[in-house]
Amino acid sequence: MLKNPVIPVFAFLLGLFAIWFAIESRQGDFVGSMVPELIGFCLEGIFFIGIFTWLQERKDRERKSEIKQSLAGAMGFACQVINSCLDEKNQIQLPGNDNWTRQARMNGRHLKDLLGRLTSRPLDVSEEQIQAIQQLLLTRISTLDSLLSVSAQLSHAHLSAYNMILTEIHKISKHHYYDSSELKASFTNLLRLLVSFNNEAI
Repeated sequence: MLKNPVIPVFAFLLGLFAIWFAIESRQGDFVGSMVPELIGFCLEGIFFIGIFTWLQERKDRERKSEIKQSLAGAMGFACQVINSCLDEKNQIQLPGNDNWTRQARMNGRHLKDLLGRLTSRPLDVSEEQIQAIQQLLLTRISTLDSLLSVSAQLSHAHLSAYNMILTEIHKISKHHYYDSSELKASFTNLLRLLVSFNNEAI
């Protein structure tokens, strides 16, 4: 969807010139009139600015897709571990053709369901599971850090949301004294931030 405010302005001027000419002109007035040039100017403005806006929005979608892909790679395994640490009756069973990486990338229904269960259900995570999550996040941190500048090219809202996600990931990956309640609070916050970032409009 094109959001450049200049396009409606050109469209309004085009309609205004066309109506004005239709009302005020007499036979033969079209020859030597400035109205055709003004109409042509408006059409060119709509075309070129429309093309530029479409290309920019496509580039922004590609940038956000790159960020979402990297976040999903980091979050997918962590979601799988966290889900397995819920009581068995509260664990989410994904369909055979689905996985947590895809859920994290697509803001899937099961990801939001996991967020809801984390908020309201107990979580029992072993030291080994915490270390596994931390080790995975540590391997992804340099890539995720490098994408901060990419998020800045999208919008201030994207930059702010992504920066908060990075802060939480750094906190989880480098905290050496986590217990289940601390990890639950941090991971719940991280999931909220991820869902919010994925929902942020381009």
